[in-house]
Amino acid sequence: MSFLFSALLVFLLIFQFFLLFILLAIVSIVFSSIVSVPWVPTHSRIGRQMFKLADLQPEEIVVDFGCGDGSLLITAVKEFGAKRGIGYEQQLFVRWLGKLRVHLAGLSGKIEIRKENFFKVEFPKEVHVVASYLFPKTQADLEPLLRKAYPKGTRVISRTFTYPTLELIKTEKNYKNENLYLYRL
Repeated sequence: MSFLFSALLVFLLIFQFFLLFILLAIVSIVFSSIVSVPWVPTHSRIGRQMFKLADLQPEEIVVDFGCGDGSLLITAVKEFGAKRGIGYEQQLFVRWLGKLRVHLAGLSGKIEIRKENFFKVEFPKEVHVVASYLFPKTQADLEPLLRKAYPKGTRVISRTFTYPTLELIKTEKNYKNENLYLYRL
């Protein structure tokens, strides 16, 4: 009888921990969505199309502002041979999920997801492709920082939303009929 009671207690403790974890994840995502950009995952099919549009080459470095669960970075490194991927994500749960996905993909040495506000950091120096899926206001605020940090010719790809004054090179529709934009600094 005591074994069953102990097993039941252990099960209840684990179940409570699981529920608490789920609750914290939901609160984290909702709170972060209110104060910043919400997390909307990018399907690998869209990621592949974005990096084909940007003509991502092996050994190039990609930075993803608002990288969420790291899906774009994983696609860049795993499928296109990018030398390195650097992502910025402030939402705690989503960042943890991204780090877990990177680890499970065996790419921890090639992809770094940073907990930093990208408006308040020094950008990585050697970057060839910038990826983003941010609201228009956020992209407009990011644009002058990109111009300052990266040389002319750096490619910028964006899902759905535009950059106000970057040089637009090409636009494509993805399978969801959303626009994908390729810019050059």
